[in-house]
Amino acid sequence: MDRLDVAGRVSSVAGMAHDPLGQGSLNISDVIEVIQTTDPGFADVSTPFSETDMEDTRKKSVYVKIIEQPASKALRFRYKCEGRSAGSIPGVNSTPENKTFPTIEIVGYKGAAVVVVSCVTKDRPFRAHPHSLVGKEGCKRGICTVPIKEETMTASFCNLGIQCVKKKDIEEALKIREEIRVDPFRTGFSHRNQPTSIDLNAVRLCFQVFLEDGVPNKFTYPLTPVVSDPIYDKKAMSDLVICKLSDCTCTVAGGKEIILLCEKVAKEDIQIHFYEERDGNIVWEGFGDFQPTHVHKQVAISFRTPRYKLLEVEAPVKVNIQLRRPSDGATSEPLPFEYLPLDS
Repeated sequence: MDRLDVAGRVSSVAGMAHDPLGQGSLNISDVIEVIQTTDPGFADVSTPFSETDMEDTRKKSVYVKIIEQPASKALRFRYKCEGRSAGSIPGVNSTPENKTFPTIEIVGYKGAAVVVVSCVTKDRPFRAHPHSLVGKEGCKRGICTVPIKEETMTASFCNLGIQCVKKKDIEEALKIREEIRVDPFRTGFSHRNQPTSIDLNAVRLCFQVFLEDGVPNKFTYPLTPVVSDPIYDKKAMSDLVICKLSDCTCTVAGGKEIILLCEKVAKEDIQIHFYEERDGNIVWEGFGDFQPTHVHKQVAISFRTPRYKLLEVEAPVKVNIQLRRPSDGATSEPLPFEYLPLDS
């Protein structure tokens, strides 16, 4: 085999260091060893490409461009145990009549290249995400490896789904990623010991492209990795709705405990936003005080009201209360709330 096939196998990609006999037929773990050995951070006298292998101008000018971002909230993440297809991530501009999919382009280069796609965390520093990519072509051990079309220097991912892991399986999933050395930004894997720090409801796609560097079928020149816009688990991104409040008043001192009933929310990705409007402008805002542990079964939140901006008020102050999701800025319809004078 000269390139990558649907099983993610490569010939001669890592021949310089991991196939000394030039026998080819390397599996995906060998491809990932290329990722590490060609990482600029490892550059030394043993680095498998030399300054003369490609023109300096080409090295500086070639880059990866995402020409179709993934849709942010169109796909439900599926567990492996669900025993069904994980679906396909649509493109942000996809419609029922004209379907699109995440697509990248290599700019400033014409020739053979491969791309390794993996999931990384939503927030910087981008770390390996425990969720896996699954699909019909090139997917193995949680990542996807495919050739770039030389005619267009593009790759479109029309059968790529996201398979999620449970919290108890995070450490094992990241251990596999570490074994195959998929760490695009070299941020390490210490986060596997802090599973609560990983947002399981959101990922980004990371695209690592490797070019031929003077020797046919040896993809030893890495381009700078690029990441997509965030992709959110559709089942966790339902509309925000406040169903009921245990109370809708408090004094301007704040600190009153209130129970809010709502449609399902993600406990690590929700805020209770108080705000006062005047002539269409927000003149004051505050946030309910609570911890993720105060969110009960995703449908109830126990919180304390924020203090109003003034303690000396003579009449009730009308404000609004709403749910807000920081990850995508979504908000619920506001409900009225009143701040009362201290002596009320």
